[in-house]
Amino acid sequence: MAILVIAAATLVAPPASAAAPKPPEQTSEASHRITLITGDVVDYTERSDGRKLAQIHAAPRDGEEPIFHTMTTPDGLFVYPSDAMGVLTSGTVERTLFNVTELVRAGQADDRTSTVPVLLTGGFSASAHTRISSLNASGVHVEKAKAREFWRSLDMSAKSGTRLKFDRPIHVALDQTTKQIGAPEAWQRGLDGTGVTVAVVDTGVDTGHPDLAAKITATENFSDEPDVTDRHGHGTHVASIVAGTGAKYKGVAPGAQLVIAKVFNGAGEADTSQVMAGIEWAARSGAKIVNLSLGGDVTDGSDELSALVDQLSAETGALFVVAAGNNGPAGRSVTSPGAAASALTVGAVDRQNKLAPFSSTGPRIGDALVKPEINAPGVGVVAARAAGTSMGAPVDDLHTAASGTSMATPHVAGAAALLAQQHPDWNAQTLKNALVTSAADVGMAWHEQGAGRLDVARAVTQKATATASASFGRYERGPGGSITRELSYTNDSATPLTLDLTTALKGWDGKPTTAFSLAPSRLAIPAHAKATATLSVDPEAGPAGVYGGTITATGPATTLRTPVSIYEAPQTFPVSVHVRDATGKPPAPAFGQLIDDSNGGDDVNDPFDDTVSYYFDVVNGEGLANVPSGRYSAVSWATENTATTRRWSALAAPELTITGAHEVSLDAQKTVPVEVVPPNPAEQRDRTVTMRRVLPAEGDKLPLIVETAAVLGSAPWEVHTTPAAAAKKGAISLQDNVTLQTTTITLTSGGRTVQAEGDVSRWPGDITDGIKVVKLRADTPANLVKAANAAATAAAQEGKKAVLSYVDQTGALPLTGLASTALPSLSIGNADGEFLAKQTAIRLSIRPAPEAVFNLSFLDANGIPADHRRTVDPAGLVKRDTSYHADKPGLTVQKTWYPFPTGLWQSQILRGTTFTPPVAWTEYIGPGDERIVWKRHVTLSGTDAKGQRAAMTMFQENVFRTGAPPAAERWFAGPMHSTAIELQSDHPARYPAAGDSWRQLCSNCRTGDTFVPALQWTDDNPGHYTNPYQNSKFFTTTKVRLFKGDTEIPADPRPLAFYPTFQLAPEKANYRLETVETQAPGAVAGAINPVLFTLASRTETSWTFQSYRSQNPPPRGYSCHDGAATCQFQPLIRLRHDLPLDLTNSAPAGKPFVYHVSATNSVPITVVKVQWSADGAKWQQAATQPDGDRWQVTIDQPTGDVWLRTEARDGAGNTVTQTIQKAFKTH
Repeated sequence: MAILVIAAATLVAPPASAAAPKPPEQTSEASHRITLITGDVVDYTERSDGRKLAQIHAAPRDGEEPIFHTMTTPDGLFVYPSDAMGVLTSGTVERTLFNVTELVRAGQADDRTSTVPVLLTGGFSASAHTRISSLNASGVHVEKAKAREFWRSLDMSAKSGTRLKFDRPIHVALDQTTKQIGAPEAWQRGLDGTGVTVAVVDTGVDTGHPDLAAKITATENFSDEPDVTDRHGHGTHVASIVAGTGAKYKGVAPGAQLVIAKVFNGAGEADTSQVMAGIEWAARSGAKIVNLSLGGDVTDGSDELSALVDQLSAETGALFVVAAGNNGPAGRSVTSPGAAASALTVGAVDRQNKLAPFSSTGPRIGDALVKPEINAPGVGVVAARAAGTSMGAPVDDLHTAASGTSMATPHVAGAAALLAQQHPDWNAQTLKNALVTSAADVGMAWHEQGAGRLDVARAVTQKATATASASFGRYERGPGGSITRELSYTNDSATPLTLDLTTALKGWDGKPTTAFSLAPSRLAIPAHAKATATLSVDPEAGPAGVYGGTITATGPATTLRTPVSIYEAPQTFPVSVHVRDATGKPPAPAFGQLIDDSNGGDDVNDPFDDTVSYYFDVVNGEGLANVPSGRYSAVSWATENTATTRRWSALAAPELTITGAHEVSLDAQKTVPVEVVPPNPAEQRDRTVTMRRVLPAEGDKLPLIVETAAVLGSAPWEVHTTPAAAAKKGAISLQDNVTLQTTTITLTSGGRTVQAEGDVSRWPGDITDGIKVVKLRADTPANLVKAANAAATAAAQEGKKAVLSYVDQTGALPLTGLASTALPSLSIGNADGEFLAKQTAIRLSIRPAPEAVFNLSFLDANGIPADHRRTVDPAGLVKRDTSYHADKPGLTVQKTWYPFPTGLWQSQILRGTTFTPPVAWTEYIGPGDERIVWKRHVTLSGTDAKGQRAAMTMFQENVFRTGAPPAAERWFAGPMHSTAIELQSDHPARYPAAGDSWRQLCSNCRTGDTFVPALQWTDDNPGHYTNPYQNSKFFTTTKVRLFKGDTEIPADPRPLAFYPTFQLAPEKANYRLETVETQAPGAVAGAINPVLFTLASRTETSWTFQSYRSQNPPPRGYSCHDGAATCQFQPLIRLRHDLPLDLTNSAPAGKPFVYHVSATNSVPITVVKVQWSADGAKWQQAATQPDGDRWQVTIDQPTGDVWLRTEARDGAGNTVTQTIQKAFKTH
């Protein structure tokens, strides 16, 4: 579900000249876990600079584990399992269900919801929470824990007719205003909506509100709450604007009756299917008018919700009055279902008839249809307040003021009720015609106001109506003549009426156009009769683009305004893309893109020429896209997966010139192998190969990076690519990220070493007997894996110690993705299988961990060479002797080390490697390349007794240069503690070429007179850090108090702050900072907690320091709080305990323990004292002595869990005292 913000505030900043230029702010990150409808899980991080990171976890399959295809486009990051491509390319399943960027924005992260909302069309589901009979569709909340089971249960064959779509979140579109629209004049004529029923589809209603007494004739609940009670306030407010009877805050049609369909819950949230069901009921309830103060995505009107509004309008005759949306003031921002052609779509104005800054404006995307058609008051509207709610700005116990197109819409719905009372024979289109064409021109463009602001007085007094709007839609330029639209004018009076017609039409660029002609320019209409005028447009006159304006008809006491529009689209040409695999045959289904090498057009007359990527499906080897003339790059992929071949080919045809119908060949037969050759036999743990098309920023165009990748994981697929010359504009790039490890499986027999595939690390040791060799009958890879797993189960029941399976087909490869918990199950190639089947002595040796791991990234910055064989030279790699610590059993480490090429990346996707700590090996990283930033994530995770997941990720960023010296590195070595992050010399923020996006927030830092305490946490390795505050976990583990003398300084009271800040005195003063750090209660993600750690359960620290205001710029690599231009670290002494602990964070008991303390500050440290305790009650002094820039500490024969109390003082009198409970344990 999405969380909706239904009120907006505008913040006014001082002129840029009034302040010094600000340095770049820290790039923040937001991390989420998303379960896809296939059951696969993506850990997704989106940075504030638009970059994306993802780690993919495949759901268990019965058969072969898939690889994953990913695409990064302007629409987001898509993650496609290879075994879902068939139903995706056929259109059976909507691609949005795999757009992790969109799913996060729609509130679908796992920490927000435990279900996936889907719309199942083509039949009803037994598990449906909502049914829409008009569409033969169901809304289903799929439990994420059972997503894989649901996916497998679907019949998605062509004959089933089943279609699966994302059930998108819809939200409510969030005062004397009746006078503003002329309602009192209608009331004086006895018009108050009596006899007319208006349906309100919203958050429910306060049935006991006095302004709505006796107004409600029927209700129905479609929400996930138990009744129609309005727990939000929006629906009651909207209903009273339509028909409220309040003495002071009267609705537009106080005599109308209401029917209420509750679709939203108390948070203003609903699935599309719930809204659709409510709309369907409302339209069939007998309501003449349906008010929809709600909105979803910006669409072209072809979405399910808009289509349902059009369908029900035709079937029931109801007039749907719909909010335009609150995405303004940007153009082309009208949301669904306001995009429906039949809807009367409403924008908002303020009390001065100025466009509300939030009001969505048109035209409709795709065809420039006039939307909204009308505006109405929507700022500070006072109406009924539901009991127990506080939406908007409450005026009194019964009323509140709110703003939004939600508030504008019921003004128009109420006006429609007045007209329906006055003209009970009028249908929905006539009501719409009358309301739109009688609107008052308030000086805005046609795509902002439609015909103008609602004018009820004119609508009920004027005796003529006209066509509400005349949109020609999208017309592709090319040979052909003029096109026409008939405009109808109706004279409802008893006397003849003469109307003079004038046009005011312009291009999107604001220039007048001569493309339109109107005939006749004067109409003489008899009493109670109609007349028509013909509007013609020559689509070839003038430049392509959008044209629109208003036709005004004037006569005695009559003014009729009809907005018109046309989109004269540039001519497009079909581009047929022929995709072939390495055998010359059509490959498995895929997607592809044609990328506009101009990075979108710059035609000021065409607001729709910013399309930069044209998608095509590849089915049976063929794809088709229609594009305007220009230069394009085509990219796609070819997948071959059989018993004898596993091959993925990245395909490209860059910088094509398209001037007419065109054919493009993407042929895997013309590709070259992409190979990584290790120095010794190795096993693949992870691999992602990414092809990128990069276009530079130009003018007001942002840089464009479109990516296509194969996320292969540990499956040893062959990779091939189309070789390509360097792009003339931007770059075409290939990046190969691969993780290899020294062999952990050695299988020998008769002096021959055999390659075997499988994850058998849980059974370390040597097996020399009881090894069964099984031959599998040739089949599909998925069925073969099932057969191998069944063979392993059978072998275990027979008492065997291991099983080796192979496929009975010449050239068959070892299978991948075998799963057995009973005994080691490995797969071997056909030739090796035939050999081993004849042997009597087989030896299987399994190491629990590798000796070394190679983290490799090879980058072609621009151009893809034909020779893509990369031999790994350890001398060109950076060596790290690495340990992964854990002071509790049963935990898991996920390691994802993302190599980011500077300026050439939009996303990085890995499967990552998973293993059980504690463990140690040598990590090799490289090759050294100053163009690549390694953002290294190491996540420690586990589950509590209830199965709740806990996780904490430690980060470090590095630029590894060739020749960097070897070093040791320890992840999660205790004790964990808070800190101000230290940037090492190889941190990318210290490299100008890496850009400012790697800057870190300066903590323990003063910005002006604002103090920011330490925000990060770290282990004992310099440069490692985690940011609990970015996961809203700072206050979960840390309490901070600041004193000036004995007076406590209160923290900034901002309720939604991620971390505390304190105001300091401008002059020099002495301060005391006290922090208490504890583990979070229970299983959490993003903070230290008892599921993951037994040590450092509580840390108390007290600093004294002197501070004064400074105008120094931030230290290099850091950014300041609130983006300020100046900030500086404060002289708080930083303690770091370098404890020589083993992998379980333990030390030997009963013998002297020697370690070092680093106490650093801008002033030299003069004193360090340490005490230790086994229980926190009895303390003993430890011996300390200076040792270079550190202090050596000796504890005499510690036992049990060791507490540490450390004191330090510098030459300026700044001090620190820190007590760590259970800093380490002994054994």
